[in-house]
Amino acid sequence: MNKWYKFLIVGLSTIISQVANAHTLGIDNSDLIELGEQGEYQLIVKVPGEYQPYIHTPILPSACEYKGDSAGERGNSQIRYHFACEQRLTSGDELVLPWEREGAMLTVYWHGREAVTALSKRKDDVITIDFAEYSAGSGTWVQGAQRYTSLGISHILQGLDHLLFVLALLFVVSGGRKLVKTITAFTVAHSITLGLATFGYLSLPSEPVEAAIALSIVFLCCEIVYSKRGQRGLTFHAPWHVAFAFGLLHGLGFAGALLDIGLPQTEIPLALLFFNVGVELGQLMFVAVVLLGVYAMRQLLETADNKRLFQRANIFVIYTMGISSSYWLIERTLLVLN
Repeated sequence: MNKWYKFLIVGLSTIISQVANAHTLGIDNSDLIELGEQGEYQLIVKVPGEYQPYIHTPILPSACEYKGDSAGERGNSQIRYHFACEQRLTSGDELVLPWEREGAMLTVYWHGREAVTALSKRKDDVITIDFAEYSAGSGTWVQGAQRYTSLGISHILQGLDHLLFVLALLFVVSGGRKLVKTITAFTVAHSITLGLATFGYLSLPSEPVEAAIALSIVFLCCEIVYSKRGQRGLTFHAPWHVAFAFGLLHGLGFAGALLDIGLPQTEIPLALLFFNVGVELGQLMFVAVVLLGVYAMRQLLETADNKRLFQRANIFVIYTMGISSSYWLIERTLLVLN
């Protein structure tokens, strides 16, 4: 009876060990090697033999197919997959790994370019390799233009601090040639530093840059408040000079966002041009919406003979911007000091 009991314990321990191995919190190192410029690749999964049953055949992008056995060539410590695509992998492609592992530390060796390493974690029972995170090219220049323009629009519309700065400028110059001149100065300035930083000629830590951007909004809000008291400062006398000076700082912020996505060296000019185009389009969209909203509100309140409410709404917006940007300034300054 005692022998049977020991046999049962050993058996259960073996089963539990196998189950644990199947769901082990493991991250495998893998290499994806681009073999020339004809869309041919080799995926090498570095995994011990006992874990290889949990490495299932990767799901390739639609324009790719395996060359040889789709189950891969299995050795003692690695599995090799060989596949070819109609064209080189681009930032729009994904490789889906239905592996019973927690993640994959993948290094992609692009032909003629530097290797890129990133960690992709398991989600919804698969590990998805998004080649945009591995500095893949965009494909044709049209695809690249669409990609970077979209990224530029998304960045400016999601960048609340940049939008608040533009909004503050609208309180200083409400329309006409002066508004066009001021927005143009801001555009030219951030285009200069965006280009210099992207090409590597200018580099500053992100923390002080972000703190200075918050300071630019605080400065404008203070100028607007003082103007309400009859004390017009530098911004009201030379708005485009101020817009240009602070635009240089905002350009460094834009550059940080662009560089974070990982740019192929061959696409830097394309990325710089169309990311900047996207930023300007997003900025113009925001300005148009604000101006239309202000016009509609003014017409509504003037019809109701309630101009004072319109003025109070303006003051509320200004103080809200000032308080928010002051909080960001304190928060980001503390990051710099730390």
